Amino acid sequence: MEKLRVVKFGGSSVKNSFWSALKLVEYLLEGSKLVVVVSALKGVTEKLIQLSEQSDLGIFESIILEHSKMANRLGVDIEPILSDLEKAITKRRHDLAWRDYILSFGEKLSAALFAKALENEGVPALSLDATEVLMLRGSFGNAKIDFSASLPHVQKLGELTEKVVPVVTGFIGNLNGRTATLGRGGSDYTASALGAMLKAKAVLIMSDVEGIYTADPRLVPEARLFHFISRDRAMLAARLGMKALHPEALKPLQGIPLILGKTEDWNMGTLVSEFGEEWPIVVHRVEGKIARIAVVGVKKLPGWKGRRGRGYFSLTIEKEELVPALREIHEVVFDESTSSCDYS
Repeated sequence: MEKLRVVKFGGSSVKNSFWSALKLVEYLLEGSKLVVVVSALKGVTEKLIQLSEQSDLGIFESIILEHSKMANRLGVDIEPILSDLEKAITKRRHDLAWRDYILSFGEKLSAALFAKALENEGVPALSLDATEVLMLRGSFGNAKIDFSASLPHVQKLGELTEKVVPVVTGFIGNLNGRTATLGRGGSDYTASALGAMLKAKAVLIMSDVEGIYTADPRLVPEARLFHFISRDRAMLAARLGMKALHPEALKPLQGIPLILGKTEDWNMGTLVSEFGEEWPIVVHRVEGKIARIAVVGVKKLPGWKGRRGRGYFSLTIEKEELVPALREIHEVVFDESTSSCDYS
C-alpha cells in the first residue's frame, strides 16, 4: 500500500515561496500520496484580527487586492469567499465565535489559491474546509481537536488521496457546528493531527526557516540549527514560547517522524523523534510591555535572576531589553569556557 505524507506550508511559504511549494508537492507525489495543509498568506491573519476589532474598509480592500492579484493569475474565482467575508463583517458582533469565523477566511482563501495552482500544474487537487473533517472541543479562540469524533471524517479524507491532493485549511475546525480556531500557529496542529489519524509516513512542516534553532535565528544570528531534537525537548520549548511549532503539534505523533524544513530551497533541517541533540534552547514570548525568556535544558544562569522550572530556567524583562538579552543569554549558555551554567 502506497504511503501517505502530510505537508504543511506556513504563511511565508504561501506568500513568498508559492512556486517552490507547488514544485515540492509535485516532487513528493512521485513517491507517496499527499495531504496539504496551508496557513493564510503571511500578514493576512493580522489584518483579519484588525478587521474583527474595527470597521476599516481599507483593511478589507487590501485583503481583496492581495488575493485577487493571485486569483487572476491562476484563473480561480474567489468572489464567493470574499462575498461571505463581506457579509460577515457587516453583521458585526463582539463574541469569540464571530471573531473565529472572521479569522478563518485567510486559510479559506489560501487553500483555494493553492488547490487551483496545483490543478494548473496538472495535479488533481481539491480545496477542503477543515470544518468538514476536524471536530473540536473546548472554547473559541483556542480549541482542541477531538480525535475520536474527527476520525471517521479524516478516514474519508484519506480515501480522497487516491484520486486528488486535498488542500486543507489549517488553523480551524468545527466546534458544535461553528467555525473555531486552534490558536496562533494552529496549522501545525492541523497537520500533525491529520498525520496521526491517517497513520502518515511523515509530517512535514515547511516555513521560511530551516527548522528548530537554539534561539530565534532572526533575533540571534549565532543560533544553531538542531538537525535532530527529542520530542520532549521540542514540546517543552514550544509550550514556553518557541515559534517553530504549535505546542499541541507533537502530542499526536507517536512513532511518526516530524520534519521541519525551508520551502524556498527544500532544505529539511530538523527531525523531531524520540532522541536528539541535547543543546539548550533559548525561547521567548512577548506579553504587552514585558518579555518572558526561558532556557530549556538549563537550571540556572550566572548573572541572571529568575526561577527554576521543571527542565528550564525562566526570567522576565522589559520588552525593549529582549534582543540584547537573548543574545547575551545565548552566548553565556553556549560559551564552552563557562562552567557555572547548571545544565539539566
